[in-house]
Amino acid sequence: MYSTYGYWRSLIYPDRLAGELGQGTVMGFKRRVFGVFILGIILFILRDIWGMNTETMTYILANSTADDYTIGRYAALIGSILWSLVYMAFHFWGVAWILSKLTNIQFKPLLKLQLVVVGLLLLEKAINFLVFTIAGKTASVSVLSFGPLAMTFLENWYIIFFVNQLTIFSALIVAVQYRFIRFYEGEEIRKDVIWLLIALQIIFALFTAAIGFVPVEKMLNLLMIGGL
Repeated sequence: MYSTYGYWRSLIYPDRLAGELGQGTVMGFKRRVFGVFILGIILFILRDIWGMNTETMTYILANSTADDYTIGRYAALIGSILWSLVYMAFHFWGVAWILSKLTNIQFKPLLKLQLVVVGLLLLEKAINFLVFTIAGKTASVSVLSFGPLAMTFLENWYIIFFVNQLTIFSALIVAVQYRFIRFYEGEEIRKDVIWLLIALQIIFALFTAAIGFVPVEKMLNLLMIGGL
């Protein structure tokens, strides 16, 4: 039996996606992967062009020549593209591998689920980008999290960055993953899976908050600038 992979259908009905995977081959998946990754790269490029995570360019503009600034901008753009690939690859292949170890589901079926998750993460970034563009400014926190609220009464930036990672989309991702896993594994699903999924989001948030003090995307930009 054959079925066609539909991204939005898989997002709304992850249990139906799990059912289709159990019945036969899912067509059109590779095309969807290519499309999501291309859209992700475009989004990161637009963020870079607009000026998100390119604060180092201000120093170059003020202290170097116009040619140095132009080269720096191109280098930062390349760094942003590289970071987009690392970011999407981890959430696509990396998290699928982690989930395969936490559940009884094989690696390849989980890739169909994680493509939905990657799309959600990109949608969250797109919404933040749109809000910042309209406002004409940027911030280190997401408008879809409790990060902005935490900034009003907390001084510990690690806690702020941690809270900032637990967004509306984090809850949506857990819900989509749980519905998929519950239907795929059937009655054999362990009751602690939902807590494992929540714990996974918390671990990611703790790790991301830690590296927030050494932002990888900015480091890639600096490495590309230094190399050129």
